[in-house]
Amino acid sequence: MSDLVSIDEQTTRIMRHLVATIAYRSKLALKDAPVGFEDQHLADGAMSAAELVNHMAMVLGYCRGRLTQGERVAFDRLEWGGEVERFYQVLNDIDTALASGAKLSDGEDLKMVQGPLADTFTHIGQLSTLRRAAGSPVPGTNFIKAEITVGNYAID
Repeated sequence: MSDLVSIDEQTTRIMRHLVATIAYRSKLALKDAPVGFEDQHLADGAMSAAELVNHMAMVLGYCRGRLTQGERVAFDRLEWGGEVERFYQVLNDIDTALASGAKLSDGEDLKMVQGPLADTFTHIGQLSTLRRAAGSPVPGTNFIKAEITVGNYAID
């Protein structure tokens, strides 16, 4: 394994803001979802909303593991509320690790952005599309004016 280096202050600031943005955007797709949303799919063989949230928690779990030098954990499926709660807990854990002065291998910060963080944004878009398909579209939002708050990692 490569030597670990401290993540610089600016990179930490940006990564924490990305994590908070994931929390904000995912709340729009998940909060007040209609009954049965967890089973919504767009096509045969496509992931359901619950499977997407589970997958997002797993890819972010990889990021958390890298930031804490912990083990990568495969998450068993939980009921819907548990999946959503775990997803936000992983976001919180990532933010806590970043705020505590996490270390990564040289260049690994960029790998976390292009891998798990970017992948999660893709899946949030899929969840938003599923909301529309379920007859409960996500309201339009001006993301430039959105109040993104680092440390706000709960669905409510």
